[in-house]
Amino acid sequence: MGERVTAFFDIDGTLGWTDPAARERMSDEERKLSPVPSLAVSDAVRRFVAAGNRAFICTGRSPLDIHPKMAALPFSGMACLAGAYVKVGKAVLRDVALPPEVLACVDEVLAETGAGALLESAHGSVDVRGGTTGARQPSPASVAGALERIPGGRAHKVVLPTPAARLVVERASGAVGLSIMELELGNSEVGLLENCKGGAARTILGYLGDAGATYGFGDSENDLSLFEQVDMPVAMGNAAPAVKAAAALVTDTVGDDGVATALARLGLV
Repeated sequence: MGERVTAFFDIDGTLGWTDPAARERMSDEERKLSPVPSLAVSDAVRRFVAAGNRAFICTGRSPLDIHPKMAALPFSGMACLAGAYVKVGKAVLRDVALPPEVLACVDEVLAETGAGALLESAHGSVDVRGGTTGARQPSPASVAGALERIPGGRAHKVVLPTPAARLVVERASGAVGLSIMELELGNSEVGLLENCKGGAARTILGYLGDAGATYGFGDSENDLSLFEQVDMPVAMGNAAPAVKAAAALVTDTVGDDGVATALARLGLV
């Protein structure tokens, strides 16, 4: 198969998928976990690594919210929280949380609008004011209360209803660069502009030094910065149009095991 190569894999919509409406009906513990990869995708990742290659998770999720069956695959490391937290083996290469002034702005907007939010950190996720649906009770009534439940009291990004997220960005972006990314069910995530998947991939590749040819697999617009850092960007069949347009290869959908299909087509398994 030639020299060792390195691949970065998004989770939701790429390695696995859970219907958003079905997820909202799950228990709080289940709801926060990532989807589980299919047997075909799991086998393909294992064979990819067994051939001497490196595989990395590249996700917006907290590392503690990755399903144990996903985390058990032989990944060399992970870029989580949309690039805010990066780890290779036991080495933490990046850990950049939201500054206090942004979190204070989030608290202010939640109080004004009556909305709830989800704080995400390297140590897990905590709902505020019932979460984005307002129904996740009991939960802290303030961001400060939620931070008390997170070891270290830090949050790396926040998910809010989109109108509230836009207010936060409008008010706080003068002091710090913020990004906003629309998600499902009328929600958006807000994080630091400097935290992105592309920056995380660049950090990992710099640390490795001998990464070989590089591949990136994704489906959402937050994967576009990752695509800019790899030799072969691969879009899922279910990817957003802009993601497909930026890809060198469009594979099958996540429901049809597109990651496994692409790895085989590229001669990597």
